[in-house]
Amino acid sequence: MIARYAGGESGARAAARSGSVVVVVDAFRASTTIAVLIYKGARVVPVASVEEAAAAETDFRVGERGSEKVAGFDFGNSPTEIVGSEIPPDSTVALSTTNGTRVVDAAAGARAILTGAFVNAGILAEDLANGTYGDAELVVVGCGWEGRRASEDEAAAGAILHRLQSRGADLDGRARRVVEGYVSRSGRTLRNNRAARRLKRLGYEGDLDFCLAEDTVPVVPRLVGGAFVGGGASPE
Repeated sequence: MIARYAGGESGARAAARSGSVVVVVDAFRASTTIAVLIYKGARVVPVASVEEAAAAETDFRVGERGSEKVAGFDFGNSPTEIVGSEIPPDSTVALSTTNGTRVVDAAAGARAILTGAFVNAGILAEDLANGTYGDAELVVVGCGWEGRRASEDEAAAGAILHRLQSRGADLDGRARRVVEGYVSRSGRTLRNNRAARRLKRLGYEGDLDFCLAEDTVPVVPRLVGGAFVGGGASPE
C-alpha cells in the first residue's frame, strides 16, 4: 500500500480525482465525534452547511461553528457530550462542522471515504492494512482550520500513518514528515495549541483529553450511501 498525506479541501479534492481512498482527519473534533456516534450505533450524515443540517430529516442534529454549538441543534460537536447522551442505537444524526464535514464533502468521488483520529488510529490502520481496498492508494487528509494547517490534525494523521508504516505501507515524503512530527510532538504541546486554547476558552477542556487519547474508540467509520456507518456500544 502507498500512503500519502494531504491537507484541507484542496488535498481532499485532488485525492478524490486520483481515485484514492481518503481518510479525513479532524482530531479537534469532528472525526472524534463521528467515531463516538458510530460506536453508539448511530448513522452519521455529514452535511457542509448549517442550513442542510437543520433541514435534514434525521433524529438528531449535531454541529458547531467557530467551535460553538449551533443554536437549535441537539448537541454541539463535543465527543464527551455525545458519550453522555441518550442517543439510541440505529439513530440517524446530521452533523455539520466548521472544517471536517466540508472536507468530507470535498472528497466526494473518492474510491472510499473514512474518518480517523487519535481515538481510532490503530483499528483504522489495521483495517486498511488488511487489504480491504486492494492496491488502492491511500491519502490521509488533515482538515486544518479554515484553510490553515492544524498541528492536532497533522499529529493524528501521523498516528495513523505511523501504524500503517509499521504494517508495511510505503509512505511518501510528506507522510514521513508527518509521522516524524507525531513521534516528536508532545501531548502537552497539542493541549496548548491554538485550537486547544479556543476549546478551553469555550468550556470544552474535557474534550481535549478525550480527543488526544489513542485507540479508545475501536471503530472504522465509512461513508456508505451518504452516511458514516459502523457499530459498537458507547465508550466509557
